[in-house]
Amino acid sequence: MKTRFREVDESLLSFMFICSGPSTGEDAIDAAIGLAGIGKFTWKIIAINSLILINAGFTTNSISLIFPASACDFNLTTMDQGVMTATPFLGMIVGSYFWGCLADLHGRKYALVIALASQGLFELSSSLVSNFWGYIFFKFLSGFSLIAQNAIVYPFVGEFQPVTLRKKVLCALEIAWVLGTIALPALGWLIIPLNVSYTTNYFFFHSWNLFVFLSSLLAPTLALWLMTFPESPKYLAEQGEDAELAKALEIMHSENTGESFDAFLRKLTDNGLDDLRMRLELKESRSAKGNYSKHERAQKLFKDVIRNTGTLFRPPFLKQTLLICVLWYCVASTFFSFTMWFPELVRRLEAFETMFPGESAWVCSAAPAGNSTIVDSTSKCSPNIPNEVFQHTLILGAACLPTNILVPLFVNKLGYKFFLVLSSGVAMAVTVGLFFVESSTQNLILSSTYEGFLSISSALVLVVITELYPTQIRATASSLGVLIGRIGSVVGNLLMGHLIDNHCVTFIASNIVQLIICTVVSLILPLKRKGERPVSNSVVTLVINEKI
Repeated sequence: MKTRFREVDESLLSFMFICSGPSTGEDAIDAAIGLAGIGKFTWKIIAINSLILINAGFTTNSISLIFPASACDFNLTTMDQGVMTATPFLGMIVGSYFWGCLADLHGRKYALVIALASQGLFELSSSLVSNFWGYIFFKFLSGFSLIAQNAIVYPFVGEFQPVTLRKKVLCALEIAWVLGTIALPALGWLIIPLNVSYTTNYFFFHSWNLFVFLSSLLAPTLALWLMTFPESPKYLAEQGEDAELAKALEIMHSENTGESFDAFLRKLTDNGLDDLRMRLELKESRSAKGNYSKHERAQKLFKDVIRNTGTLFRPPFLKQTLLICVLWYCVASTFFSFTMWFPELVRRLEAFETMFPGESAWVCSAAPAGNSTIVDSTSKCSPNIPNEVFQHTLILGAACLPTNILVPLFVNKLGYKFFLVLSSGVAMAVTVGLFFVESSTQNLILSSTYEGFLSISSALVLVVITELYPTQIRATASSLGVLIGRIGSVVGNLLMGHLIDNHCVTFIASNIVQLIICTVVSLILPLKRKGERPVSNSVVTLVINEKI
């Protein structure tokens, strides 16, 4: 029985499943995974993937916390800061399809290990470079590797879970990413205020460098731990790697139940899985890769990506593809630009209220007259970050936790469209409210509400894709969604850096317009209602084969 959520699991927030191999008896593999039990191995795989997502959430937002301090060391203008915040997202754009192809060619675990190790190396290098463009180069590479963690974790952990547990596990992983954003200001508050300073004519190392250096160590540590895990059993089954599949199931069953592999094989027989038992006992791989070389498989994969992408922009999918692209672009542009710039905005407000006590202040009150940071309007650039920055950033991250807990609990009852419209509508109303705040405290309340609700849309857009597209092209649609979202993030951060000083009101107004568009698009998205069938697979096959 193919449950709807199994389809969600195999494509949710992933772009690995761009090409699918021959049928390998998914029902039998799901049954075998269920017979492997729930125990020590289950919790280990959940733990390491949760830590990977915590690392992803932490690293994605870390640049927002250090750039107020790094602005002085690099002598940055506000526009330079926009480039700094946009650069990791640009790396994510470039890396989107690369990691999907690598995971299909060599496996989920292989791609994750490489991504974690390289991302940690690039982050560590960025903490030691004392040149702005060198820093930008390593942050670009870090973003290139980071996108793999966001994409591969969900299918990787889901492919180890029995059907009965899979949905709960994937919902819990969303909370892990939020915990990473909460851990960011907590750790920053401990390290960045420290009096760490070493400076020469060509090199400097301050507390914010130490913060980046220490936080970079988690990714390679996780890569080493991940090497002790087997490859995803569903991937191995799809590739016909029966010998490796037998090892993976043996490890899972042994650690979960403490029983021998022979006991597991008997369970397969008792449940009518004799064919699978025979494959596992023979341990002879029947690779679905055939006699193709790696180069030929890569070429075939590339052609399939192009073909499926073309299918998305032809009837009957053209309208919904355009709507999804518009929605994801606007959500990412408004959400990530605000998230990345929030610490700098808090510092500007704190500086304004210090200089003009008693006067009303809002986001645009502290914008200086020139193309420079707020500290440049004084006689000396100060790299110190007020404690309010860490406190407010911590509150902002915590504001996302309640909504990310509530949505999985009620989404089946209220539906995706309800939460998409609600989150965009509330975020739009809150952004309008920014024109009426009179203090940094009021600004924090509105900002927390904005962040908490808009994070719903950020989390649900790719889930909605699973409702709109059939299995054959769903992964490619997810890839396209991630790509468009990262483009929106880059543009939003660059616009923030360009407009915040002299055209702040224009930037706020543009966000309001984008959120209105999000609300309207959410209303007209053709989401299926309960009981409706998705587009027929035969229709999809016909569309895909039109130009073969």
